[in-house]
Amino acid sequence: MKTKAVLLSLFVALVTGCCTNSPKPQYEAEYPKIVDFIAANWHTSRIDSAYAANAGFIPLVPPKPFMSIAAYNPVLFYWDNYFTNKGLLLIDSLSIYAINVTDNLLWMVDQIGFVPNANMTWGMNRSQVPYLALMVEDVFAKTGDKEWLAQAYGTLKKEYHFWIDTSENAIEDHRTPIAGLQRFFHHASTDELLTLYEGVYNRGLESIHPDSLPKEERCRIAGNYAAEAQTMDFTPRFEQRCPDFIAVDLNSNLYRYEQFFSRIVELLGLTDEPDWAAMAEQRKALINQYCWNEERGLYMDYDFVNNRSSKVASVACMYPLMAGIASAEQAKRTVQQLNLFEYEYGVTVCEQNDSGKLFMWDYPVGWPPVYLYTIQALHNYGYTDDARRICIKYLDVAAKNFIEPQPASYTSKNETIERESGYLYEKYNVITGGIDDTEYHGHSFLGWSAGVFIWCLDYLTITN
Repeated sequence: MKTKAVLLSLFVALVTGCCTNSPKPQYEAEYPKIVDFIAANWHTSRIDSAYAANAGFIPLVPPKPFMSIAAYNPVLFYWDNYFTNKGLLLIDSLSIYAINVTDNLLWMVDQIGFVPNANMTWGMNRSQVPYLALMVEDVFAKTGDKEWLAQAYGTLKKEYHFWIDTSENAIEDHRTPIAGLQRFFHHASTDELLTLYEGVYNRGLESIHPDSLPKEERCRIAGNYAAEAQTMDFTPRFEQRCPDFIAVDLNSNLYRYEQFFSRIVELLGLTDEPDWAAMAEQRKALINQYCWNEERGLYMDYDFVNNRSSKVASVACMYPLMAGIASAEQAKRTVQQLNLFEYEYGVTVCEQNDSGKLFMWDYPVGWPPVYLYTIQALHNYGYTDDARRICIKYLDVAAKNFIEPQPASYTSKNETIERESGYLYEKYNVITGGIDDTEYHGHSFLGWSAGVFIWCLDYLTITN
């Protein structure tokens, strides 16, 4: 793996000899400055202490319920860490952070049986798209520590069980009518759902005041939002009925868990273990049967109540390509649909749709992880030029706003705040090329924005 110096030397090769079929970066002079900024300022990240500490450091419930993120450190969301780690593991001086946060997430599973959406009171009643096994896989590739891998394997099986458990003692109900495929859900209490409804109402996602709805209806609506928060977050993908869908991203990642478990068993010479390879093949067949939409040429979430695909296509269609589930023909047809999601400044979450609401995981928001897993998916099937093009779009939109953030200001709590140059941001707008302020303003941010930046720069160098 590479040190920062090696990354910067590879950057020189990148800007002096890009592949002829790839667009030339517009802001390449800023790339080494941004790498320097990340390496020098990671310790200022709001989640740094979670990465710096060994397992067991992370408190699972804050001292006061519903504290704001700004008031509590460290706040740790689940799936963010996979994308953050992808970059940190490429810089030797920062890789220990990736190892430590992986240990912290493993510790959470050992404590409560799953990784919560966030280690805050409001985030403990659900998980998020499972990525922990993939984080362990990346850390093991860095360290080669088989003893650590063996310990992690036992914990990962506990997390896997959380997702597939159909017993009366299951923490959450992820069952669907299709045995072998799972859905997103939650295990929130009535009081938690009522509080969540008030939260989404105050954010403008629901127009009916809580006092106007019966408690049961508020809980039903809030339950959908809680399930959506277990995926990428609030999104029109599931038509406001998330628990009614077999989610393509969830099941693709569980397939990758099963594949990785099979490799662990072989690598460690374990016996009396499940036939993970057979389980993976069964899940692959079911994903192709229910989530592949032949008419649209895309993988889509499957509505098992109405026996049809979702009405809204999303970039989660890239997950089966990232996992290696798609055939060459399915991958080709998926790539032909890139124009549904790709714009001048990158890839957005969903195709344009008429949901009538502003969801933060929707068109036209460009979140850093969406760039990364789209690039991975395209690369897996040989679409390197497409992958490089999207990679450059992320590097450039991040660099563009590093130089001169746009919009230059935003209003927060009746206060106008001027943005300063020299920062990365949480999310971008793929149409305007500025910082996205949909639903809530885009914060200056390290986390996955930094990890994806480093990873994208490395990807360009190794495919040059």
